[in-house]
Amino acid sequence: MKYKTTQPPKNIIISHVYSSDNKGDAALTSVLIQDLKLEFPGSAITILKLDCVKEHAHFEGVLERPGFMHYALGTYRNPLFKLFYTIYLVCATLICAIWLRTARIHVYLPPRLREIAQIYERADLIVPVGGGYIRSRKGLFNRLNVFLLLHPLLFGYRLGKPTVLYPQSVGPFQNRLEERAVAFVLKRMMLILLREDTSVALLARLGVVQNVERAIDSGFLLQSKRKMDLHKKYNIPARKLIVGVTVRTWLSGNAQTNYEKAVANALDNTVNEFDVYVIFIPQVTAAKGDDDRIIRRRVHGYMNCKTAAFTLEDEPDHHDIKAIYDGLDVLLGTRFHSVIFSLTSFVPVLAIEYEHKTSGIMHDLDLEQWVMKIEDVTTAKLTYALQSLLECRDLYASYLQDHLPRYIYKAQQTSVVLAERYYDQTKSIEEV
Repeated sequence: MKYKTTQPPKNIIISHVYSSDNKGDAALTSVLIQDLKLEFPGSAITILKLDCVKEHAHFEGVLERPGFMHYALGTYRNPLFKLFYTIYLVCATLICAIWLRTARIHVYLPPRLREIAQIYERADLIVPVGGGYIRSRKGLFNRLNVFLLLHPLLFGYRLGKPTVLYPQSVGPFQNRLEERAVAFVLKRMMLILLREDTSVALLARLGVVQNVERAIDSGFLLQSKRKMDLHKKYNIPARKLIVGVTVRTWLSGNAQTNYEKAVANALDNTVNEFDVYVIFIPQVTAAKGDDDRIIRRRVHGYMNCKTAAFTLEDEPDHHDIKAIYDGLDVLLGTRFHSVIFSLTSFVPVLAIEYEHKTSGIMHDLDLEQWVMKIEDVTTAKLTYALQSLLECRDLYASYLQDHLPRYIYKAQQTSVVLAERYYDQTKSIEEV
């Protein structure tokens, strides 16, 4: 289908937003809002979230509403009821979109689904927020997630709405069915912006090429106007270097425990060797399921040098947490956007990779030597790498100051690419 327009979009949807409890997700949403307001001033923006939404909730002045996926997964607790309701939701809404587009007939939908459908119907542009959510992991409900994430993209397409996926990482997937579904839907998007080469190669293997462009993760554009003196705020002696740490739950059973103990042991060894103080930073503080404060308490508990480490127990927003990264000397970061936020503060980083997005972006910056896979983490390897980071931190920081500005400039061009593609009257996505 061809998207032809010379008018700016009156109504824009930002979809696939998870939760501001994840400071990386909040930052990506914040930057996207700024980009859309810059390129399309006066447009009305609505955020559709995967998570629950309080009535009349706003994020940085933009109205938040629950999306289809929230109702699919949150309406029923019983797994069987949840499965049947999800199938009904997907089928009913897609039938609604087809009939509305072809015959201008509104098929019946329950009120809350109809409300979301009407938001899509009024939209002139849909921009799924940047991130790494189009992927899967083992487990039945993870299988379901892939199709639920693709569903609103296909729904918008069936309504004839131009959709631009802001900088993404895609994959991995567990089976060919998921890959075929991803390829089927993504081929129909107006533009897909990818933030690292591994995702570009994956989609190329799936035949998704013509509507793909390489971009830079939007997290590189987050800047905080807030200032924070960490030494003063947390009573850290001025002589001590501050080592920030982010950790997360990712592995299963003993592998997760081994990772946590290796981090604790490496920090102990570093405290004994260098004059440093450790701050555990809560990158994600979700009330349900994914709270960094839980795992960092365990890691801190494994440490022998507990008095040389501090765990933040509050819930800083993405602006405050960026100010915290600004004040570090080095970061040992597992959380992906903690790595980015530190790099843009010219803070040297040792990154622990749990998905290919980490190594992909560090490779972009010629910093792949400072990446360690989470499965490969041991006390000896991590101690050596962390102490090497401290020894060459001045050289590393100088490298960032020389090279990051050009990379950040590329990230600033993403909104220009979006606007040019939206206004381009000759580009089209052929309906297959």
